[in-house]
Amino acid sequence: MKKFILIFFVIFFFNISYSQKTIDKKENLNAISFGWSNPVSLIQSVFESDSIEKIGFYLDYSLKIDSIKFVRFHIKNSPFIENNKLTLSNFLSSIDYIKLILTKNKVVLGHGLGFYFRCNIYRSQVSNGLRTVWSSDYFGAGIQYHIFIDYFIRKDLSLNIITHLNFGLHQFYGNTINNGNYSQEYWKPKFENQQLISLGIKKHF
Repeated sequence: MKKFILIFFVIFFFNISYSQKTIDKKENLNAISFGWSNPVSLIQSVFESDSIEKIGFYLDYSLKIDSIKFVRFHIKNSPFIENNKLTLSNFLSSIDYIKLILTKNKVVLGHGLGFYFRCNIYRSQVSNGLRTVWSSDYFGAGIQYHIFIDYFIRKDLSLNIITHLNFGLHQFYGNTINNGNYSQEYWKPKFENQQLISLGIKKHF
């Protein structure tokens, strides 16, 4: 596991050779992107006996630092309403430092490393004069690495494909000896991959 984490840092800080002239020719501006965050895990869940995973969405904002460096703010979750309760399942927010690796013709390749926080968020619907109740569980935090490809379909618009790898400390609940309910809280390291591949549209401005 330690070797796998080390690979994150080696990949991120290793000097990959690229054409500086090619990158300088591309207008690297701020960008906002929106899309489908969990196509792989959602499709897998269709063929499993457990309940089908809910569709997830992501929203990114990339802030330009210089010609090849950005800061990315990222949010994703799977929202749904069930039994009069709004659930933001697998809610995750992160901030990443991004470097562009290569730009060639209509393709831009880059990667980033940062930190994430995740949880499930619940909101009970108001009824009979009762106050709205917010709650959350299954917390987690750790390191996030991602690599992305942008394919420009016009000057200010591109298709966005992202792969995320997350490693951190996460909250779980286990069976107790007395009643068998999921009431015993514990924390353990975990790789998180609900966003193994994300697909979306990116607007550059």
